[in-house]
Amino acid sequence: MSAKADLPPAMLRFSRLPVRLLRWGVPLGQAYLLETPGRRTGRPHQIPIAVYRHDGHRWLVSIFGETGWVANIRAAGVGALRRGHRTEHITVTEITDQRRAEVAMHLRRSLYRVNPFVRNAFTAGPRDNLAAFEAEAHRHPVFLIREASD
Repeated sequence: MSAKADLPPAMLRFSRLPVRLLRWGVPLGQAYLLETPGRRTGRPHQIPIAVYRHDGHRWLVSIFGETGWVANIRAAGVGALRRGHRTEHITVTEITDQRRAEVAMHLRRSLYRVNPFVRNAFTAGPRDNLAAFEAEAHRHPVFLIREASD
């Protein structure tokens, strides 16, 4: 496991507004509040996160690497996606095969122009081939989302 990710200070400041809006139920594109049980305390933790759709599936991708939510959901295997009063309980499976690089590549390409945090988190560029994303896939944990009843 790599060292804990350093989140950009602008990202930390920026995340406060989406958290409030998502708690009120304001739709913000692909954004949800991801709630995970703390791996040490079991208390719920919430962070804003984009649910990425690719190849007929939904994915959680950590563009900043080994963050707290990654460690929490990796330990629990479950979480909840919230927006206002709507809650979807999910289970996740971490993907460590070639699909991780494919998902990261498609995410990077689709969000390159609209999200500066995504743009700066990847070494590989939007025009690079899959091999470039395979070289850095270990830095971006990817989880396949399933409904909790699956």
